[in-house]
Amino acid sequence: MRFLTALLLLHLPALLHAAEPFTLTVLDIPDIQRGAGLAIVMQTPAGKTYLYDTGSGYPARAASDGWEANFNAGRDLIEPFLKEQGVKQVDAVLISHAHFDHFGGLLWLTDHFPITRLIDSGYVFPGTADDNYTGELGQYNKLRDGFKKRGAYLQANTGDSLELDPAFKVEVLAPPKSYFTEPNPESRPKNDPPAHYLVNSNSLGIRIQHGDIIFYLPGDIQSEDINQSLLKSVDPAKLKCHVLIAPGHGIHCTKEFAEATRPEVSIASVFPRYARGLKSTPMLKAVGAKTYITGLNGRVQVVSDGKSYRVVTERDEASKPAPSTK
Repeated sequence: MRFLTALLLLHLPALLHAAEPFTLTVLDIPDIQRGAGLAIVMQTPAGKTYLYDTGSGYPARAASDGWEANFNAGRDLIEPFLKEQGVKQVDAVLISHAHFDHFGGLLWLTDHFPITRLIDSGYVFPGTADDNYTGELGQYNKLRDGFKKRGAYLQANTGDSLELDPAFKVEVLAPPKSYFTEPNPESRPKNDPPAHYLVNSNSLGIRIQHGDIIFYLPGDIQSEDINQSLLKSVDPAKLKCHVLIAPGHGIHCTKEFAEATRPEVSIASVFPRYARGLKSTPMLKAVGAKTYITGLNGRVQVVSDGKSYRVVTERDEASKPAPSTK
């Protein structure tokens, strides 16, 4: 499908012919009625390729191909995109947290595409989980152990630096090595068990600085944990960014987080049925952000030369203002 350039060019003007760009691509995960999905491909100035999350992949024995809805993002989205780009190996996969809509694609990729290293926060859920979460948490632990056994695993926590590219400064903003906890679990709704919110809150959050341009990828941390944990543990100056991947698919956000980050661009990976009512949209627009949603805009790319950047969308769809959630 032909890409259309969105009407957005920020900072300095000339970027189209940058010799060594950084391209961040948020893939458009189809709605299979499970999770929400996030898969980001990062292609660096030095020619490295990294993935931040790998989209949905729900094992299903009854399915003809072994995957629910006959879909696995690793097989059906990521590998075709990488081959189209001429990429022959992934230099590292960064997984935000152990839910199938974020690491499911890696279950397939691990056996079918060369991957040099796995990076995550090291979080292992300490409690008991019901059947909805036991399978995925266990599958991820097994996946992580496989990378550990071949010496291809790195745990990263608050304050650590990741050497992804000489043109980058990459810092881990969350979670700390002691991890985030929930001091008031009784305040959570019954449909949000610890195996969901604690795993989300301990997402690997990274800040990428490419020259003057800053990208922030916070994972699936939920609204409650943004305010009570993240904002209390990170220097506010480090949260400010040009490009934000909206937390929790844009379903989660707070006014305090929007004020702290003040992005020029936010990108939410979420299905069309959620797109019009995202909590993050009015909050981020209020601080001046241009908001993109994969369910409306399709695949979204940001191309940076370190001085300026442009946003390219698969569908140049003019979205109506989301209804206020204030």
